[in-house]
Amino acid sequence: MPADKTGITPQQKRRDATAHRLRAALARLLAREGNAKLSVANLAREAGIGRNAIYVNHRDVIAELLQAASSRVDAAAAPKEAPETDWRAVAIELREQVRGLATENARLLKCAQDAELATARVERRAAKLDAELRALRSPVHLHGTKPNARNR
Repeated sequence: MPADKTGITPQQKRRDATAHRLRAALARLLAREGNAKLSVANLAREAGIGRNAIYVNHRDVIAELLQAASSRVDAAAAPKEAPETDWRAVAIELREQVRGLATENARLLKCAQDAELATARVERRAAKLDAELRALRSPVHLHGTKPNARNR
């Protein structure tokens, strides 16, 4: 796409507008009272943008999100010492999340494999139908004459 008079392409304008929306959404998440969970998914939901767009085009915003999340954790941990049992609970919760993610990944992989098989079946059926259609459209020889043969 051609750039406008300022030298900025439409893609760059969209990327900049998306970055602005993401930073505004991050500010809203940070301003909320309580323990709003800071994650890319929550940020994407708040901004109305797909997570994939954030991961692909806005890594700087992810870095800002991680920095804000770590400063929140540091601020929360500063007034009190977390007992060892809290860390164990966190570790258990993280293991459960990993297990859940592994299960979800396996389910998605199965769905993708099923979709590939279905696509292959449909492609084979389409090839058969295409061959049948070509056969039906081919010229029919009447009275044993060849096409384009002239009677002499």
